[in-house]
Amino acid sequence: MKKLFGLLLFLGIAGISFAQHETFFSNTRLSGAFGAPIIEVGFNNNMSTSVGGGGAIVFSDFFIGAYGMASGDFQGLLDNSNLDRLDIGHGGIWLGFTPRTYSLIHIYSSARIGWGALDIDLRDGGVRYSDLDKVFVLTPEIGLEANVTKWLRLSGTIGYRWVRGIEDNGFVENKNFTGSITSITLRIGWFGHRRY
Repeated sequence: MKKLFGLLLFLGIAGISFAQHETFFSNTRLSGAFGAPIIEVGFNNNMSTSVGGGGAIVFSDFFIGAYGMASGDFQGLLDNSNLDRLDIGHGGIWLGFTPRTYSLIHIYSSARIGWGALDIDLRDGGVRYSDLDKVFVLTPEIGLEANVTKWLRLSGTIGYRWVRGIEDNGFVENKNFTGSITSITLRIGWFGHRRY
């Protein structure tokens, strides 16, 4: 009898030790992935249009991924098919929250957290990143997103691009690249089809 009791006690302790701990991500499941072109326009007249893109994996209402953005003389690119210099280029982590994503129109919010550089001469093949003026960029945004198809979503947001790290050299400052923005993001991918 003691042996049976000891065996049951051992199995009970072993079962408890293998029990799953409840965590923040316990009920979150991978539900999709997407790629997205992004266009960002500044309200401040000194801020030029930025274009770029990113990709992420989707966990229910959240997504996490990476992005890259750059701004420059894009009119020159259109006129001459030549872009010699980027005003600012940055990339990093892309986080987002889209509750009730199965609804036709729903809230879309994200934050891009990145690092980059200023005044990048694209003609100079020998330019080193260590020689460039480095920046930290934080861009939170919120708006609405529409489900165009099961695999295509279009969002329009307002946000704020916060830039730090520019050394005051008398020509440009942090405030020249910091300010309110509006963005259009086209997410293309698979988002799952369950209501969570």
